[in-house]
Amino acid sequence: MENNTDKIKFYAIAVFVLQVLVLVVLQFIFKQPFSLVAAIFTLVDAIGVGYIIYAYEREKKERMISVSRILGTEAKNALNHGQIGIVIYNDDYEATWASELFDERNISLIGEKITRTIPGSEVLLNGESDTAVFNIDGREYEFTRSDSSRVLYVKDVTEFNQLNVTYNKEKVVLGLIHLDNYDETVQYEDEQKIAAINTNIRQKVVDWCNQYDSMVRRLRSDRFLIVLNEEHFEKMLEDNFQILEEVKKEANNLSVAITASMAFARGTSDFMELDNMINDLLELVLSRGGDQVAVKNYGDEVRFYGQSSEASEKTSKVRVRVIAQTLRGIIKESDNVFVVPHKDADFDAIGACIGISKFAQAFEKNVYIILKGITVENVAKAVVEDYYDEFTANHILISEDDALALLTKDSCVIICDHQSMDLTSAPELVSRARRIVVIDHHRRKSETNVNAMMIYNEPASSSAVELVTELIEYQPARVELDEFETTFMYTGLLVDTDGFKARCSSRSFEVCAYLRKEGADITMANEWLKDTLQQFETKTKVLKYSEAINGNIIIAALPESEGMITRTIVSQVANQILTIKDIDAAFVIARIAEDTWAVSGRSNGNINVQIILEKMGGGGHFTAAGLQRTASSVASLNRELKKAVEEYLEGVEANEGNSAE
Repeated sequence: MENNTDKIKFYAIAVFVLQVLVLVVLQFIFKQPFSLVAAIFTLVDAIGVGYIIYAYEREKKERMISVSRILGTEAKNALNHGQIGIVIYNDDYEATWASELFDERNISLIGEKITRTIPGSEVLLNGESDTAVFNIDGREYEFTRSDSSRVLYVKDVTEFNQLNVTYNKEKVVLGLIHLDNYDETVQYEDEQKIAAINTNIRQKVVDWCNQYDSMVRRLRSDRFLIVLNEEHFEKMLEDNFQILEEVKKEANNLSVAITASMAFARGTSDFMELDNMINDLLELVLSRGGDQVAVKNYGDEVRFYGQSSEASEKTSKVRVRVIAQTLRGIIKESDNVFVVPHKDADFDAIGACIGISKFAQAFEKNVYIILKGITVENVAKAVVEDYYDEFTANHILISEDDALALLTKDSCVIICDHQSMDLTSAPELVSRARRIVVIDHHRRKSETNVNAMMIYNEPASSSAVELVTELIEYQPARVELDEFETTFMYTGLLVDTDGFKARCSSRSFEVCAYLRKEGADITMANEWLKDTLQQFETKTKVLKYSEAINGNIIIAALPESEGMITRTIVSQVANQILTIKDIDAAFVIARIAEDTWAVSGRSNGNINVQIILEKMGGGGHFTAAGLQRTASSVASLNRELKKAVEEYLEGVEANEGNSAE
């Protein structure tokens, strides 16, 4: 609402205009003779209106009391030098007084409603925000509301904001680029092939960096340091690191298994911190299988880009020998050893624990497997119970409480087939132990929350059993395995590869051959994995709720009204769906406990189910991933999964479009 002075001015002008219109109508329409009295009256009105407007402006000027009259000339100069202003307003949000800053810049506030003069200021005046920045005549002003009075403190922040934008654009970003399998590849190639690799792959990476005005320095044959500013790095993010696809394309043309892994650190001016960040990030990327980019803003979570291919099999086994020697040293220096599987321990986790137990026994150490009092997958649990005597003949099975009683500062805790406190079956033991070793084949989601002295993580491996068996093979000390142990370990390998139909490499079959040579009974392993009639009926029931997405993806969501099923059934049904022709990925959603729901994803390699389920907080492999959640529902998980699948497919289409260009 306008103030009273505004109304008087408006009414005076309106009356004068109306009077002039009446005279015009009388003169030109009704042909009335011109009246001198009317003209004089009109002239007097014009003078009166002019005086009213003059008086209004003078009154408005008088209300702008000089700051120097109140605080002194020095205070006025200080406020003007700091480009600071003050505005006082009434209950109707009309400015009743303003300092000289606004008058000097021809900004009219006195007598005007602030919400009309400064659009958007309602959030400030209503108390929704204490501070806000508004653009007035091309300059930015920061308004701060006083809580105790109707006063706004104003500061011109135009130059500061411009400097801040410039500063943010010029922040330093450090990066490391690693060419996966480069050294292993060139080791066995001729000079001509090596030259082609360097020209078409390594030089392409350097040229890509130069496109973004980056400084690139080669640290070694397969690794580069890159330095650039934030402005150019943002362009890299917008382009979604297309160099990953280009490297793979050139590698395919040359028939070599080379991919690119990258790590970028930003958000701080501490170069030592940035250096530590990029090294940790690159280690994280390589532990996830490479062919991706990890980006971390200081203080924030790690973000991943890429991951469009499965981890490549390592041809060299030098690392296996090094890990075996390191593990041997750790065990020899330990008082005793505790081996821990994950929650709902399956054949792979227990099989890996069996292998590690025999590994440590070779050095005459007391070894304990934490298997009592934990949850075990139903099929594996039945085998453990049926063959309990054979199991306990060579292994000591204890509970977490028993382990805590035996734990010393020099005890070694080895966790198998997982790397997170959220998944471990003995969280208190792991949290209290000082010497921890992690052996896992799942891709890491982020930095592990287990304080391990050694992490052996190979996403290219099919299973934890494969990793442990290779450690046994390359151990100088003889590790004896009996028929039950090798059969159980072979079953773990069989389960995680879906009967050698997925996630297999030549090394997987080498491990299979070694276990078979040591006495694994293949017939017995397959017998253990056979479905009962009830399991067959349950799987059929789940398949009834299958829904096709995009023509090549199936989601089977079992309603809570159909009851609960085991986590193993969930994953087995996903594997079964994947056998359908033209289906590239399968997801199964079901309730697996009173307060737990699970999602299992499987892929034939054309779709990365790990990325999809990571969006929902899960993880796993490129072709096999999972998710467990409490306080949820099948319906909500189904909606969330469909959204994640849609986002993934949109990202794939965008990448294909960029590649085509």
